[in-house]
Amino acid sequence: MRCWIALHTSIPTEPGIGMLDEADAQRAVASMALGFTPRVALLDEAVLMDVTASLRLFGGLARLMQQLEQRLLAFFESNHCSALVRRSQGATSLIAMARLRMKAGQGAGPQQRVADLPMHSLSAARPHLGVLERIGCRTWDDLLRLPRGGVARRFGAELLEALDRARGTVADEYKWLVLPEHFEEKIELDALVIHAPALMAGALRLLARLQAWLLGRQSGLSALRLTWHLDKRRDVPPIGELEVRTAQPAQDLRHVARLVAEQLAQHKLPAPVHSLSLQSLVTEPLADAAAATASLLMAERKQGDSALELIERLSARLGEAQVQAWQPVADHRPEHMQRWVPAQGALKSIAASANLERARGKKDLKISAIPVTRTEALYPSWLLPQALMLAVAGNSPVYQGKLVRLAGPQRLEASGWLMPDLPSKPPAIRDYFIYRSQQAGLLWIYSERLALNSSGAGPRRAWFLHGFFA
Repeated sequence: MRCWIALHTSIPTEPGIGMLDEADAQRAVASMALGFTPRVALLDEAVLMDVTASLRLFGGLARLMQQLEQRLLAFFESNHCSALVRRSQGATSLIAMARLRMKAGQGAGPQQRVADLPMHSLSAARPHLGVLERIGCRTWDDLLRLPRGGVARRFGAELLEALDRARGTVADEYKWLVLPEHFEEKIELDALVIHAPALMAGALRLLARLQAWLLGRQSGLSALRLTWHLDKRRDVPPIGELEVRTAQPAQDLRHVARLVAEQLAQHKLPAPVHSLSLQSLVTEPLADAAAATASLLMAERKQGDSALELIERLSARLGEAQVQAWQPVADHRPEHMQRWVPAQGALKSIAASANLERARGKKDLKISAIPVTRTEALYPSWLLPQALMLAVAGNSPVYQGKLVRLAGPQRLEASGWLMPDLPSKPPAIRDYFIYRSQQAGLLWIYSERLALNSSGAGPRRAWFLHGFFA
């Protein structure tokens, strides 16, 4: 037996900044419905879903409806929109539609017999309601009792065809909704905008549509482009734009909206803006966006991502060059084993490391397939820009008190050809040790042999602090 669901979305309050109107809400509901079934159609004021083939995947009609309602509720809450979603079901699309209209009109409940549904609940009968009322046809059953030939001559074949579709004797044929491969939409602003931060109101409307598109496509967004169209009467370039990229794909776009707001705050408009367009640049299919989870926020993916979001917000606010991240370098020279790079460019590797750590905790992952680099040496997390010469007590270094040797020595040779940035530095042999300090923690210290002076006196070795262990 087939199962159809009809949905109607209404906005009980006036739309404000960042909120959707009823047309946008209906499109958003239709897009999100595609995450549950590919057979979705827009008919009059409702969204129709044929969920016959999806019931087994989602564990039955009750669980499917529960997940759909949770997703719709989370979507409207994240976009600060108060929406009322009504739903009904039936064996055919027109039965579900009729019951939905009865709910909206505060008529009989959804359990009303199909034969007793009123004629005004059938779209094809609405042009003929006056004549049908005068001849005593008030319900579907009343019309079905009349001769088909006379009904066809008087009201047209469309009414009989609608009744046949409602009874299930004729298959439903709709133009099924198909989402485009890439999101790109444009809206006209209500008034000319002369300050870039004021563009955020229109950007939020576009982001809400983009989020619904992502939910329907079961994908996450990694990069987008926001374009504003300037007044053509001014002698300026016709458009301005900005791009936003994130380290990990996301369906909840509140973080993306904050990044857009940060970048808009740094722009100055050379001319008034009359329209906005939004385009998705990079998207990625999400495995946990289908029937496996009902979470809009993707709780499994959110673990450990708050640090990445903080880096992205700071980079957008302060500039990419002002927020830097430490990265290791495959180099045998201690001074070149690490470097500082803009954190925005290093986010991909940081996110990959976080995903790898989470993957190691899953029992079903074959850890042996993941290459692991092993080394016998221990290197510190933090190197000093210039090694600090330490005082010596006897033949041992001193730093904020006595030190306890834990490991070493590890010998490294540093000559002129190994250190091209210091060609005048004489060849040196360094012995590295790990010491423990009660005040400073674990230290990376090396001793260096010194050349004898003319008198042959003076210390033979010097001690330097080169790094700290986290």
